[in-house]
Amino acid sequence: NSKFADVIFICVGTPQLKSGKPNLSHLLSYLNDLLNLLINDKSFISNTSLKKHLFIKSTIPPGTIASLNLIIKRKGLEEKVIISSNPEFLKEGSAVNDFMKPDRVIIGSNNNESIELAKELYRSLLWKVDRMLVTSPQSSEIIKYSANAFLAMKISFINQISRLSDKQNADIHDIRKGLGLDARINPHFLYSGLGYGGSCFPKDVKGLDYILKKNNIPSDLTTATIRINNHQLKYFFNKILKHYSSNEIKHKNIAVWGLSFKPNTDDIRESVAIKLVKLLSPKVNKIIAHEPIALKNAKKELSEFKNIVYSKTAFGALKDADSLIIATEYSQFWNVSPKTFSVLRDKTVFDGRNILDKHLLAKFGIKYYGLGR
Repeated sequence: NSKFADVIFICVGTPQLKSGKPNLSHLLSYLNDLLNLLINDKSFISNTSLKKHLFIKSTIPPGTIASLNLIIKRKGLEEKVIISSNPEFLKEGSAVNDFMKPDRVIIGSNNNESIELAKELYRSLLWKVDRMLVTSPQSSEIIKYSANAFLAMKISFINQISRLSDKQNADIHDIRKGLGLDARINPHFLYSGLGYGGSCFPKDVKGLDYILKKNNIPSDLTTATIRINNHQLKYFFNKILKHYSSNEIKHKNIAVWGLSFKPNTDDIRESVAIKLVKLLSPKVNKIIAHEPIALKNAKKELSEFKNIVYSKTAFGALKDADSLIIATEYSQFWNVSPKTFSVLRDKTVFDGRNILDKHLLAKFGIKYYGLGR
């Protein structure tokens, strides 16, 4: 309840417009409603000691808080309503753990009272180590976009290298390890695969790309990151089309393991697995999909594709299939016995997440296609 709370965390969505510009309508609507409520609260207005400290956890472009402060000033509440940035860095599938054990807490504020309140609020979570960074609101806003864009850039980089690895008959796993042994680089987010998806990376990379262009700054890296990611799916899809002739593939039943954009979430937003199935469905006789968590959302998204059926188990999906595609790296898919794939009529696995042992599968007569392997 905004009326009694001294501190308010704003966590509304900031979805993306087609241009890449973040849509701040939900944020502006809430702020306007709150300010009007406060203006009509005579006890709040008359009491000089009462203030509202707003912390925005929503992803907002640089300059947003400055513009919001202008709105607050026009309402005559600049001494009563203090607004700061406090971006969230929660990963889907481990959000509670990330909240309870944050690797960093960013507070973007120019108000000492708000900064001290934030330190007190987060004290119980940060008592073991001081991982709070206090910055200006502008720096905090840029940190959020930059963090996701940088991680997405690492993914696109290793995916670009995976294509070179394919050309030179190298092993992307060895390349990743060699790169990751350099402490300046580290191995995180250097796993080649179908590319990134979800509700954050695509939106924030496009958002940063838009913001750079808006500020007349070349956006070469973000533009390349987006382009490489978009092409990675097509690159993998072409591996399937090269394996099967156009006449062959239309008679094939293809099993697909995983439809969510990442393991341990029911989120299918910008799921590369879903995009792959949409590309594949018109080309084949039937798709037999298995999805452990996001099945309900996946079925709704794929409802128009009538040649997709769903299996309750991963192994059940293989029984009537010619080949298998692994599209999401669920842990239960990692250590499957190679004998399991012998039931596939064509003895072929397309590993879109590079999680299986290529050489071990070869010993059992399984044809393997990965990315950079």
